[in-house]
This record gives sequence, C-alpha cells and structure tokens, in this order.
Amino acid sequence: MRNKCLLFLAGAVLLVGLGELACRLFEQAYYRAVINPTGDIVNLTALNYNDTTVPRRKTPGEFRILEFGDSYVYGTVKTDYTPSSVAANLLGQAGAPTRLVNLSEPGTSFFQYRKAMRHWAGLIEADALVVGMFLGNDCVEVARHIVPDDLPVNGWLRENFVEITTGRKRLAAARHGHGLRLLDYAADAINIKATGEYVTMNIPEPHSGLYSPLPEERFMELTRLFAVAGEPAHSAELARGWQALADTGRDLARFGRERGMRVAVVLSPAEVAVNDRLWRKAALEAGIDPKSFDPTLPGRMAAAVLAKVAPDVAVLDLTPVFACAAARGDVLYPPREIHWNAAGNRLAGQALARFVGRTWLGLPGDAPVGADPCLDAAPLPAGPADMAACLAAAGPFAEPARP
Repeated sequence: MRNKCLLFLAGAVLLVGLGELACRLFEQAYYRAVINPTGDIVNLTALNYNDTTVPRRKTPGEFRILEFGDSYVYGTVKTDYTPSSVAANLLGQAGAPTRLVNLSEPGTSFFQYRKAMRHWAGLIEADALVVGMFLGNDCVEVARHIVPDDLPVNGWLRENFVEITTGRKRLAAARHGHGLRLLDYAADAINIKATGEYVTMNIPEPHSGLYSPLPEERFMELTRLFAVAGEPAHSAELARGWQALADTGRDLARFGRERGMRVAVVLSPAEVAVNDRLWRKAALEAGIDPKSFDPTLPGRMAAAVLAKVAPDVAVLDLTPVFACAAARGDVLYPPREIHWNAAGNRLAGQALARFVGRTWLGLPGDAPVGADPCLDAAPLPAGPADMAACLAAAGPFAEPARP
C-alpha cells in the first residue's frame, strides 16, 4: 500500500511538473511570437497596446508614423478618441491618408522609449517616428529612478490580466500569485468561466480602464511632483533626466539620417503648467513660494536640450495650445485625474494633425479644416527662469561613449 501511495505521489508530482513546464514554455513562446511577428499583420490588441492591428508593410499612398511615449500618448480614452486616432482622421479628411501607430506604454520613460523604437522600427515599416514627452514627469522619473531603466519592451502591458481599453480578461496574461504558473492559469480560467469574460469598469465614456481619478491628497502630491521640472532650483537634480532626453533625441536623429525617416518630439504639459489656480493651491499646501515655478521652463528646457544635441529633430510643444484653451475656460483635465479628458485628447490630436500636415505632408496652412483657433496660439512669453543657468546646471550633454 505504501509503495502504491509513493508511486501515485511521484506520478502526481511528475504531472504537475510537466504541466508547469508546459505553461511556462507556452507563455514564453506566445509572447516571443506576438512581440516578434513574422506574418503580415501585427496584432497590437493582443499586446494590450491602445491600438488595433497594423500591416507590417505600409499601404500604398499611406504616410505612417510610429508613436512612443507613456500613458499620455497611450491615452486614458478608448482607441478611437486618442490623439493618434483624432490626428489620423483629420489628416485623412484633408486628403493625406495617415496611419499613426500607438506603441506607447504607461509607466515608462526615456529608456523604454528608446528600446521600443529600436524594436518596432525594425518590424513595422514607417515614414516617421514621434516620441511623446510628458513634461510633468519624464525627466523627474528618470532622475529619481522612479521608473526602472531595464523594463522590457511591452513588459507592463503584457502582464495585465485585463485588457485596458475593453475590460476583457486575458487568460494568456494570467495573474501571478500561486507560486506555480499552472495554478495561475487554472485559477484565472475558473475566474473567467465563473464570472464572465469581462470586468465591469463603470467608467464614463469614452474613457478606458486606465482612467483613474485620485484621492485629493495623492493628486496634490503628483501635482507638486509635476512642478519640479519647472523649478530652476531642481535643474541640477534633474540632470540625469535631461541627459536621457538628449540620448533619446540622438537616437531619433540617427533614425532620421540612417533610414531617411522624419522624426519629432511632442511635449505635453501637466495641468499645473496651464492652471495657475491649481499650482497656487499645491504651493500653499506644500508651504513653498508660488513664484518658484515657471510653467514655461519644462518646455523651454526640453526644446533647448534637443536643439543642442539633435537640431534635426522637430519639436511640437503643446503648452501654448493648452494654455490658450484653458484661458478661455475649456476643461481639458478631469477632476483629480492627471491625464487629459476627451476634449484634451481631441485638442492634442488636432495639434498633432496640424503639425504633421504642415511639417511633413505639405498641407496648406488652414488644413485640417475647422481646426481649433488655439492651434495658432503664440508661444508663451518666457518665464523668469534663467535658461542658460538651468542648462548649465543640467548639462553637459556630451554623447556617452559607446561600448
């Protein structure tokens, strides 16, 4: 009897071991296949990007742009409402068929943008590369090591059990938590069978699962963080972040030279840069002088760094556009949410369409038709920060030696 029990136990252990091995091999093979597609179509939905599918080769007559960035480019709205989709629709209506491929990943920064550019530009044919920089946190997160440098391409997105834009559960991304992947897959298969294939998100349209209003205290904490790049006293502290932007600009410039691609950086402002009342409240709560913050400084610094190291990289700063719209009373950010609402995404999409149309496609100045008047807003008057001193404190921006 004892021998039979031992034999049964050994068999069970062997079966579990084989099942665990099979699950892990399947997982590795699946993601290796979807992130390194060899077929004609790249399924971006399967990788949890805020996009659909895209042919690896361009459609004849199409101008194609690969976009990289964090949650600001990814969007907290569904795919059809992102700046990428808005811009593509407007350019198409203007007679310039354009496909913007949204390859952005929430919770990332410059190191991941560069990895993603190298990966996807080798797999998806395109005419241009655009990197979206969120002026509120990209430099700060790199300088303070808030975002790990070594995150893999698509790493965070592929791990999500729930598809961000639809709420669909993804068994291929079973949650970790039981020690064995076999148990993880079994538990989530049971979950899907018992509770349905979708989660209830209760999120206002057209937002997605990334939309998340914050508790007041956390929102004000992030507001304070997003002001750091606009405070001259922090320029030296942020040197690592500005260097990471410089290296990103150099990568873009190389793509432009070596592959004949158009390249650009789009600068997106935090609400604190266009909403003076919000900044005064944050400064009061933090016990600091409201005059310590120059809302124009993050955009001016980014443009100056890129002009210094990669002058061929075009720059679109959305700060004047959003400041103009905010001044006339537009609500562009939801309450206690750090990302744009639908109106903010639409305005950013219009600005992107105008920029692409004028800079790269030769469209007339009034195209697309019906554009928001704030797209023609003049650059904001430079704030009090001494740009030369801030650049000197954050530099030098010498290119690092190659291994």
